[in-house]
Amino acid sequence: MLLAEQRMVANGNKVNRLFTKSFRELSKYPDETEWVEFKCNCNDPQMIGEYISALSNSAALAGKPRGYLVWGINDEDHCIEGTTFRYRRLKKGNEELESWLSHLLTPYIAFQFFEIPMDGVTVVILEIPCADKQPTSFAGVEYIRIGTTKKGLKKFPDKERELWRAFDSLPHELRAAASNLRDEEIAAQLDYPAYYDKLALPIPRNIEQVFEDFKNEKFLKMSDAGRWDVTVMGALLVAKDLKKFENLHRKTIRVIWYKDNSRIETVREKEFTAGYVRAYEEIIQYVMTIIPQEEVIEGGIRKTVTAFPEIAVRELLANQMIHQAIDQRGTTIMVEAFVDRLEFSNVGAPLVSVERIVDTVPVTRNENIAGFMHKCGICEERGSGYDKIVTATSDNRMPAPRVVNQDNQFTKVVLMAKTPYDYMAKEDKLRTCYMKACLAYVKHQAISNADVRALFGLTDNEMAKASRIIKETVGEGLIKPLDHGAAPRYMKYVPFWA
Repeated sequence: MLLAEQRMVANGNKVNRLFTKSFRELSKYPDETEWVEFKCNCNDPQMIGEYISALSNSAALAGKPRGYLVWGINDEDHCIEGTTFRYRRLKKGNEELESWLSHLLTPYIAFQFFEIPMDGVTVVILEIPCADKQPTSFAGVEYIRIGTTKKGLKKFPDKERELWRAFDSLPHELRAAASNLRDEEIAAQLDYPAYYDKLALPIPRNIEQVFEDFKNEKFLKMSDAGRWDVTVMGALLVAKDLKKFENLHRKTIRVIWYKDNSRIETVREKEFTAGYVRAYEEIIQYVMTIIPQEEVIEGGIRKTVTAFPEIAVRELLANQMIHQAIDQRGTTIMVEAFVDRLEFSNVGAPLVSVERIVDTVPVTRNENIAGFMHKCGICEERGSGYDKIVTATSDNRMPAPRVVNQDNQFTKVVLMAKTPYDYMAKEDKLRTCYMKACLAYVKHQAISNADVRALFGLTDNEMAKASRIIKETVGEGLIKPLDHGAAPRYMKYVPFWA
């Protein structure tokens, strides 16, 4: 037998063993449920399509990742009788059953048939993903299970409203990224040593304890068929390779290093495919080695000074990971390194107004991911990320970061290198002055001419330049005097919203 054929046989045997276990688990239910239907020999394509819609919607309503249509079990006593149903041979017109069903389902769901020899007979499982974002319809009609009966969803408006609420109630991060995995497959795909290393905990000797810890972290779920589901959160955080998860291969992080200040010529591009728990430190180290840096001597000690403060890079990368719109299609998370700037971009619009980004309360799309990253020290969940970034940039006399909401679909943050005052764009000067006022206000302070001079590295003889920046920032409506009656020499300023 050829090697390829041997592998096919081995894989087929694994699938059979896996779904034999699933079949027996499902047959243990004392009655049919709203998300499991038992049949003996039903081979009506129209009926099968309607059941796919009904079980998909009912699974979502019941909070189950999948529904099941099972052939070969007696409805009454759940004895395994076997079935004559053969989905590969069944056609509708001249079209194969699976293809015909796919064309009539809206939206498309990746249902799968499994034909399994068991106890001397053949049984069949149709595994049906739960509805996601909208009800699953067949031939333009949405179905639901009421008890053990299949009905049109439109006849039950209360159920329809409840179903739409269910789509919003389960966060995308806790939905399944991979299903039907055995213990050894979980160990092969999830980097559990990295998890325990990040938490400074010893690796359990018993692999079952690892699975229990991952289940408590919401990385894994035990399905009703007795198998493991990896959640989106689990894959994003501790996957060995995100490329192996079909719907998450675009959630890897790319770092692109350009030769100068344009995207015309690339020096190098590197993609980090590991889960974020491991990738985070690797990306930080890589970025800090490719950005411009120089050696200086301070107090007789030689030290390396980078063009961008590491704390700002850390905070912005963590923000990308935590605040990305996981369910939104688009580009990967990117860090682009130019000679004069770093650009961080991710899918998903900013969750708060750009103008209020410094003083905002903590808000995130992915609460569970944020919670774990706080637990392992990557973020603080205090809404202080941009406070740290603006503090770092102002301490280094750099322009404040530029935060851009692109078409309400993407977020881009531009971290700009230190620029002499006379060469800095007016827009950057005004934004930097405003951000400094925001940072001061959250500390119950206000900024003065002296603070602005220190911010831009101006001397006492350049008070006029600082006054001009303050005047233009006031003119743009970004800051306002704290006390209109104060003498010009003692005038202080706060953000417009203060």
